[in-house]
Amino acid sequence: MKNFNDIIKGVNTSDARSALYYLGRYLKQAEYYIQYGKDFFEDDYQSKPTEEAKGLTLKLIDFIESYQEKKASDFTDEEYMFWVEKLNEVESKLDPEPTEEQRKLAESIINEIFQPPLTGEK
Repeated sequence: MKNFNDIIKGVNTSDARSALYYLGRYLKQAEYYIQYGKDFFEDDYQSKPTEEAKGLTLKLIDFIESYQEKKASDFTDEEYMFWVEKLNEVESKLDPEPTEEQRKLAESIINEIFQPPLTGEK
């Protein structure tokens, strides 16, 4: 059986991050979705998810609701919090940790920027 992380594996970071954002919107609005009928993908006229991000969001929703064997609108507070925490955990791991070499390079650049120039005066 696939797990939450497997669904996101191999997806570019931008689409994965977008899908997790819209999944969060879905989970937050699920209880009110039927009542108001607002599309959780409608966020801002300037910001629309790619088709890949939309598809990934729908896969994640399907996975979660199949796993729980109910619609998100019927989740208990504990179930809702579990999935929000899972979403945050996965989102926080989307960007890989920098290597030691990358850290040293960044430190070197920062030191160059913030170190006062040597003028030869004492």
